[in-house]
Amino acid sequence: MLENLYKLKLSVHIEEKNNNLVQVMHSFAAFSLKVFIFIIFQYFFVIKTSYSSHLEVKVTGFDNATSPIYVWGYDRKFYFDEKSAPLFMVQESDVNRFLNISLKAFPHIVIGLFAFQDTDGNGEFTLNFKGEPQEPYGFSLNPEKNYQDTIFEDIAFDMQKFELVEIELK
Repeated sequence: MLENLYKLKLSVHIEEKNNNLVQVMHSFAAFSLKVFIFIIFQYFFVIKTSYSSHLEVKVTGFDNATSPIYVWGYDRKFYFDEKSAPLFMVQESDVNRFLNISLKAFPHIVIGLFAFQDTDGNGEFTLNFKGEPQEPYGFSLNPEKNYQDTIFEDIAFDMQKFELVEIELK
């Protein structure tokens, strides 16, 4: 009788272990399915990578190496015309390191760039009372127009068609 009781306890113990194993296996299968679905969705995002994965911007013609340079990127005509809400703003205080900027994180196809050197150190592009620039500035595609006459179409370019965009400050 004692032997039967021992066998019964052993079989109950084995069944409990089997149930635990089934629960662990089910949990592992559910986790694996979640990871698999996550990887599939990430794959779709990686297929269509940013168009700007190869684009570099080179700024030249700055006055001195002590004033920071700012580059503002616009993807909408309205924001450029209003001189507000750029898509991004990049600042570099060490002009010697600012020869090239990488725009790998911006997934826009058509973009226009505005760069200026902040010679007065106020962090803003300074204009005089007539609206004329007081600091060196430049645009992507280097249009031969005055600051006030430049429109978004003059500076906008397709990021897929360029590997290097050079901005010459005036």
